[in-house]
Amino acid sequence: MIVGMFVSAAIAVLGLLVALGWIGHPIDAQLVSNYGWSILTIGVALFVLFGFGRFNRARKARSLAR
Repeated sequence: MIVGMFVSAAIAVLGLLVALGWIGHPIDAQLVSNYGWSILTIGVALFVLFGFGRFNRARKARSLAR
């Protein structure tokens, strides 16, 4: 889970850099910022998914320990 959270955070940072125009260049006169925003959205969604799974797993472990 932790590795997935780190990878998805890296994807989100990459998407942010592409969206801000710091990485990449126009492809056939199209802006790459739209692709960057979608990569950022995917990275954040995966981070939330892995974070929720980790939280849910910890909550189940606490309830079983009672």
